[in-house]
This record gives sequence, structure tokens and C-alpha cells, in this order.
Amino acid sequence: MRFTKNMLFSTLLAMCSASAMASEMNAGVVHFTGEIIEPSCEISGDDGHDSTVPLGTYPTSLFAKTGDESPEVPFSIALVDCPVTTDGLAMVQLTFTAPTTLTGTPTLMDVSTITTEGDTAATGVGIAVSLDGKTELLKFDGSEGQVYVPLSAMPDDTLTTNFNARYKSFSDTVTAGPADGDMTVNILYR
Repeated sequence: MRFTKNMLFSTLLAMCSASAMASEMNAGVVHFTGEIIEPSCEISGDDGHDSTVPLGTYPTSLFAKTGDESPEVPFSIALVDCPVTTDGLAMVQLTFTAPTTLTGTPTLMDVSTITTEGDTAATGVGIAVSLDGKTELLKFDGSEGQVYVPLSAMPDDTLTTNFNARYKSFSDTVTAGPADGDMTVNILYR
């Protein structure tokens, strides 16, 4: 009888093990899908990838105190040849860099004598940029999270984002001179 109990126990153990193995063998499969793309958005400016925005000519008297601004000048940044929208990449992000050491703030771009003739650039004033319809000024320190551009489902669409630029004083004293500035735009795929 003892031999029979051991045989019965062994048989039951084998059946349980076979059942457990069968359920392990019928486990599901996890499929990973996705795609790696080449970043392809390009800026379409009025001169290749570059654009020029004339801000105008203003007297120093317009800037009587710190924070005074010239009228806003609208401009756009257009992206072409972008990838189509996907679940993994629904938008791209724009970041901006420009010198801000003289203005002392990341939201005011230094002015200089880049293209306008003159011996000395204006002082006490910088260039400010905001999204169209917004009052918050963009930072020129490469900060992320400022401007998102939704991608299109159509591969040939031009994606346009509208902005406003103006001069803004950071001092109670503004002196005359050229007031040019260069802003670099970067595209992040995140």
C-alpha cells in the first residue's frame, strides 16, 4: 500500500506540474512597435532659413522710463518638411537663444550694430518677443516649454507660429544708436 501511495502522490504531482507548465507555455507575447525618424523640420524664412523683421525707428523720448515699449511688430516662423504627427511625436518645440548680458534678463535680447550702420549701439533698450496674443515674453536662454508647434497629418503642410517683437527699455535712460539683434531658433523633437 505504501508503494501505491507514493505512486499516487507522484502521479498527482506530475499532473499539477504539467498543468502549471502548460499555463506558462501559453503565456501572451508583448509586441513593441515604434519608429526612429530623422528630424526633418526646416525653418522657411524670407532668405533661406533666415528672416529679417524691421522693428522701426523710434526717438529716445518714447522710452521715458524702464519698461516702456515700442509698438509690437508681428512676424511668423514657418516650419516645412516636418514629419507627420504620430502618437509618439505629436508636436515639436521651439527654443530661442540670443545674447542677454547687457540687458541683464533672459527675456530681453541685447541690441548691437549687426546691420545698421553706426559707431555705437543704443543703450538701455533690448528686444522683446512674445507669442501672438500673449503678454509673457519669451526667454532667450534656450529654455524649453515655451512654444509647442503641433505637427500635421499632411506631410506637405507648412506649420506657422505667429509672434510679436518690440523694443523695451530696461533703464530710465536710453541712448540713440543702432538697435539690431539676432535670435537663434532651435527645433526640439520631444
